[in-house]
This record gives sequence, structure tokens and C-alpha cells, in this order.
Amino acid sequence: DKAIQHNMIKLQGPAFQFETFLIQLSIASFDASAILPYWVKMNYLAGALFAIVVAYAGYLFLFSSIDISKRIKAKQQMWNIFLIILFTNLSLFLALLVLELANFITKYVWTSMLNEQISSKSIVEIIYALNPVLSLLYFLIFLIFGIPLLVKMVARIVILIAFLAALPLIVILNFFLPTRHYGLKFIKLFFVNAFFPIIWILVFMFGKIIVSIINSKSLLMAGLAEILVFAGSLYLNNYLYKALAFNFSLKNAVSKAVGF
Repeated sequence: DKAIQHNMIKLQGPAFQFETFLIQLSIASFDASAILPYWVKMNYLAGALFAIVVAYAGYLFLFSSIDISKRIKAKQQMWNIFLIILFTNLSLFLALLVLELANFITKYVWTSMLNEQISSKSIVEIIYALNPVLSLLYFLIFLIFGIPLLVKMVARIVILIAFLAALPLIVILNFFLPTRHYGLKFIKLFFVNAFFPIIWILVFMFGKIIVSIINSKSLLMAGLAEILVFAGSLYLNNYLYKALAFNFSLKNAVSKAVGF
């Protein structure tokens, strides 16, 4: 027991760093001045694609007299050209506004509703309040489910930076009729990544409620409820991120584009 407790004390620092890093990744802010140069370069590239959009609208108007469906598409594409010009120039500002809103909600939920705790203790405090055997079980859960979640949160930051830089291209993909299925998918992925910290915090919050109910009813031994709910929360968050943020069917997107 003494040897295990000694090793647990040595692991206490990295465990707290893990929890702190996970929280910081969830409320990370983005520097507009650092992203702006890359956004401008993508805007130049989007200009070339914009010429294709205009040419496509002209093609639809050219054959609109003999095909009613093309006339409808031509009118819709002309309106979308106006939307492309509007939202391309506002895209970075609007995206940063969405991210700041997501950070604000995340901070509010974390500090006010969850109070940075699960079952009246923080994640790491729960681990060190248990006996050594249950504590080691907690660290196994960290290794199996916690580290993959941390990797996903790091990947989320990288994905959001890439999205911010590529916003002009995404706007054109969304309002260009043959590629709007791609654009909608990319926009959905952006919002999922922007607001995902709220999802995983709410999962932990419901875990806190479940733990309180189980402990009050004395259904399980002390500490076991926290372990089961903690493991389930990490697993569910990993599953939700994979299902929501990477649910992109290239086959369906291509078939939609070819249909135009």
C-alpha cells in the first residue's frame, strides 16, 4: 500500500495537468490577426472559384429558355452569388463570434452548473480520495479513454484553425449549387467542433447526477459509482465526437454533386 501510494503521489502532478489542459483546450480563444493572413490567401483562391460559379450561372441562364428546371436553378444561383459576396467578407468575423459564444457558454456551464466538480469533487480529487486499488483503476481509465479524448480535443483546435483559414472556400462550396452538399457538411463539422466542449461537459454533469443518486441509494460500494460513471462519460464523449465530428460520407457528397 505504501509503494502504491508513493507512486500515486508522483502521478498527482501529471493528472492535474491533464485535467487543466483538457479544460484549457475546451475554452481556447483564437487570434484573428494570426489567422487573417491565411484567410486572405484563401480568399484569393476563392476568387478563382467564384469565376466558375458565375460561369455556371451563365450556363444555366443560357439554357433556361428550353429547360424550366435550369431557369429555377439559375435564379437560385444568382441569389447565391450575392450571398457568396456577402458571407465571404464576413465569414471570419462571424466564425470568431460563434467560437467566442461557444467559449462563453462552456465557461458558464463549467463554472456555474458543474462547478468544476463531479460528485462534489474534481476529477483528480476523486482519484486521490479513493483507496490505491480503485485509484489505479482510475488511471487505467485515463489511459484507455482519457488520453484519446485529450487527443481529440487537440485535433479539434487544429481542425478549427483550418476551418477559419479556409472559410472563403467553404462559403463558395456552400452556395455553389453542385457543391452545396460539401459546404453544408463542412459547416456542420465547424459547429460540432465549436460547441463540442459543451456536449462533453453536459455528459459529465449528468454523470454527477447519476453518481449522487447511486450514492444516496447505497446501490454500490463507495467510489465504484464514480469510477463507472467516469469511465462511461469518457467513452460516451469519445464516441459522440467520432460520430458527430467525423460523420462525413464522401460517396454521398459526390453523388449529390454529380446530380447537378
